[in-house]
Amino acid sequence: MTQSRRARMPSTTIAHSTTAVAVAFSLLAGACAHAQTRTAADAREAPPPHLRGPADGGSESGHAEHTDPIPDPAAGSEVSLGGILAFADQRSPVLTVARSTRSRAEAARVAASILLPTNPEVSVAAGPRFGISGTGVDVDVTLMQQIQIAGERGLRIDAADALRNLTDAEIEQMRWAVHCDVHAAFHRALVEQERARLAERVVTFQQEVLRVVERQISAGEAAPLALRLAQAEVAQAQQILVATRQAFLASRIRLAQLSGWPVAAPPMPAGAVDSPRDPPPLERLGAVARGRLPSLRAGAARIREADARAALADREAWPRPSVGVQYRREGNRTSEGAYDIVMGVVSIPIPSFQMNQGERARARADVTVAEAELDAAQRLLDGQIAEARSEVVAAAARTRAYGTEILPRFEENLTLLRRSFELGEIDILALSTGRERFLRIQSDALGAQQDYFVALAGLERVVGVDLWRDDHHEETTP
Repeated sequence: MTQSRRARMPSTTIAHSTTAVAVAFSLLAGACAHAQTRTAADAREAPPPHLRGPADGGSESGHAEHTDPIPDPAAGSEVSLGGILAFADQRSPVLTVARSTRSRAEAARVAASILLPTNPEVSVAAGPRFGISGTGVDVDVTLMQQIQIAGERGLRIDAADALRNLTDAEIEQMRWAVHCDVHAAFHRALVEQERARLAERVVTFQQEVLRVVERQISAGEAAPLALRLAQAEVAQAQQILVATRQAFLASRIRLAQLSGWPVAAPPMPAGAVDSPRDPPPLERLGAVARGRLPSLRAGAARIREADARAALADREAWPRPSVGVQYRREGNRTSEGAYDIVMGVVSIPIPSFQMNQGERARARADVTVAEAELDAAQRLLDGQIAEARSEVVAAAARTRAYGTEILPRFEENLTLLRRSFELGEIDILALSTGRERFLRIQSDALGAQQDYFVALAGLERVVGVDLWRDDHHEETTP
């Protein structure tokens, strides 16, 4: 735009255009400020993550219990992180299936508690007797009951209890996996919500620029090409808005699927995106993980269950005697020499070929495998924690860099472009180019935040504790 053209522009038009553009730029700048919810200084001053264990007042389950009331999907209100976690604990499809397996363990416990493992047996034999003294009928009735010796019933109960404890440990392991997945999905939804809000502000910005260009066209201060470009960018911004809203909806649906929420009305996440925080020291994380990681607890329970089955298999190799009583009637009661016989009977199998070798070998193999798996998991744990922690630290550093260095500089450049546009020193194409660069950086900043939350969820998964507090998510999004 030339100086002579600016001179012909009415003063009221200049004032109106400048005001409109200033408002539009302030809206766009507000979008970036809103996306970066807290500064790096705030992040450094935030309280450290809680790692309370049983020794210092934490829960035995290995992670913080959420006391939030279970939200009602029919209420249609926003849901906090604690609320969606409480809902997932009750309604998650994965946990529902996992908890159903506990009925098998309970059934095994009932079967093991039976005093006599087999039912009594009755045998009856009858037939004619032929002899010098005449004919008669012999009758033989035997009642036998197999019995257990040397505490076999107690070993069965121990094995059933170990199986039940293993089932509980595996359910808790699955619960923790769902817990971490819901954490990550909740924050992904918050990030996608920020993308949608940014897209809304971009649409407002482009619509305001279009109105300014239309007034410039009316005053003869802009070419028709500028109008077509402004219209195209409004249409593009609206398409981006549709895509971001769809991505936000998809993230809510994913959160609903993980938590068991009705997908027809997926939950609306409440709160704001947290600022990144560095995780606790590696030594502390390793110490906590060894005592509280659900997978390690499940591994130890698996060893105890295999040991119990091995002890039971060894005991079942012993012979199981049967005791009973036998009644016999020989001859004819009316004839001479007929009589009744009552005898005690003991039957003992001879353990010559079958000594439960197969089950004993399988049980011992299961013990060896369970011990090897737990040992491998413990030896790999430090490396897994170190790798996951390094990813969190790197992602946190990237997020802070965007918030403290990169975004402020691009925002400053955008402000300079705004002033140049107001003065007519640049055209709408240059303005659009600057805006596109700024939005790309803003999108990268939100992507860095998402990477941070994914990395944090991965670290939580291998440590077994919450690395952020629920109270950071109770703020109402402006």
